[in-house]
Amino acid sequence: MAEERPRPPVKNLYIGTPEMTFELVIFTVTWYNNTEDLRMQLCLETIAQCEKFSIPIVVVDGSPSDEVHSALQSSGAIVYRQTVEGKKGAALREAAQKARGLPGVVDSTKLCWQEAEKTDMVRHWSALQASEKDGDYSSSDDVIIPWRNQILFRSTYPIEQYHSEMYGNYYLDTVAREEMKKLKLEYPKTEGHEFEARKYPQLDWHFGPFAFQAKHVNLWIEYKGGDSYDAQLVPIVHAMRKGHKISSREINYRAPPEMQKQ
Repeated sequence: MAEERPRPPVKNLYIGTPEMTFELVIFTVTWYNNTEDLRMQLCLETIAQCEKFSIPIVVVDGSPSDEVHSALQSSGAIVYRQTVEGKKGAALREAAQKARGLPGVVDSTKLCWQEAEKTDMVRHWSALQASEKDGDYSSSDDVIIPWRNQILFRSTYPIEQYHSEMYGNYYLDTVAREEMKKLKLEYPKTEGHEFEARKYPQLDWHFGPFAFQAKHVNLWIEYKGGDSYDAQLVPIVHAMRKGHKISSREINYRAPPEMQKQ
């Protein structure tokens, strides 16, 4: 069977050329039962935000509903049906590979993973790229892991989720720091005004979004472990062990209020 070709976005044709390269490309995965799903509506808002900030977004969709898939194709995103068997991890790897293969994506392009429902994240990718241009942090960073402002994290997430994810961050931070010390490698530090004054975990392991230079995409697409969140996290650990430069910056991310009510 011939590979399905993505339908060009309706509102903007996000296809680069050798003369035009992308600085950022967002990639994500979706699976919704119907178009009324709250997460589906948030996904469409995320795509609208990508249009607002002129950032291409690649979506690998595994939804069983043709109506959902058609709506995504009409939204302005670059949409593919999921062809690789598996769950979130398999879809993530497929989406990363599709994003890397876009015309206009070069080795230094930042491929930015985020969950489709994190609508507020798009503006932060744009701001981080602007900060890089202004020299606030290095364009040589291999992997970027955003760190949620604690006040907004606590106030815009269900409190149980806040405590659960913070506990997980402390645990992973402790284990990773010990292993990096054994390897005589420097552990990443988070930059941010609030972070500097408090003893929080250095990395926000459980947030979800991360970005990497496209030249490192094989760390993710060649990962053969599990099929859930490990597909996001373990390749970051591999990048650390290889001595790649990992950076983390505090962002004022706000979770969608609709999700907090669920």
